Amino acid sequence: MECRTIKPYLERYVDGEVDTGLRRRVQNHLTRCPACRRRCDEIRELGGLFAAAPPVPPVPNGLHARIMAEARRRQGAGETRPVWTLAPLRALFAGLSTPMRLAAGVTALLAVVTGIGLTRHDFRQENPAGNHDINGFEWFAPVPPASMGAAYLAMIEEPQYEERQ
Repeated sequence: MECRTIKPYLERYVDGEVDTGLRRRVQNHLTRCPACRRRCDEIRELGGLFAAAPPVPPVPNGLHARIMAEARRRQGAGETRPVWTLAPLRALFAGLSTPMRLAAGVTALLAVVTGIGLTRHDFRQENPAGNHDINGFEWFAPVPPASMGAAYLAMIEEPQYEERQ
């Protein structure tokens, strides 16, 4: 047998979980293959580490029943843990002085107002094909409408006014 066909069975071989036919084939292979013997020794060594580990303490009687009763009590009481709280935000602002808190608040308010102002765009514009585009994908265009880039392009594409004589 080849190494690739033996390797999947090595752990079961070490644990004594293979039938006699497979056991003989693995033993024959191990006599000829030093790499698989090393792997087999590593598996035995790893098993020895687990055997030397302290035993797992037993689960107390009635633990499962107590856990399930508490879960039912909480579910019935409607206790829910909030998904998002203001605690991290409060911790962030706790170390700031009053003027810094005020500046941060004004900046946040200005960002919200600016965002609302910039999004007041009629998405129901007619595109060149004549149908209405209401899904907003035009914002993913190389130059979104009502953007600084669109304003710049409109400005440079305007014909230059000739000086009056």
